[in-house]
Amino acid sequence: MKKIILAVAVLILAGCARPYGPAEIVLNQQLVTPNPTEQQTRITVTRLKQFSGNTSGGNCKFLINIDKTDVALLRQNQFVTVYLKNGPHKLRVSNECSTFDLGMRKTLDISADGTPQEYVTEVGVWRQYRMWRTK
Repeated sequence: MKKIILAVAVLILAGCARPYGPAEIVLNQQLVTPNPTEQQTRITVTRLKQFSGNTSGGNCKFLINIDKTDVALLRQNQFVTVYLKNGPHKLRVSNECSTFDLGMRKTLDISADGTPQEYVTEVGVWRQYRMWRTK
């Protein structure tokens, strides 16, 4: 009986898991294409999977913006990789559904130094946008 319960639990959890994939909507092709003539840093931003009951709802995409330039819209479990000229930059995440977002967003000052970097983002329980570096 324990084996059956364990097997059902594993199947349920496996059914909920979705692999990460690239952003379907890219708004700036120039930033997602490496330029071999410049010294650039590869930056990847991933939107984490959240429960559909969460305030993010899964319906609104996250808008990724770098230095006041819109880059991509991310659904849950999607990522975008950009190539930035080395130096300081502002990385911002907000919600495309601006009527519900009330101006909430998260901005990080980042330094493109030639080392690949990874960031993850999500909406917290109190609708705060969170973003942090993982690599």
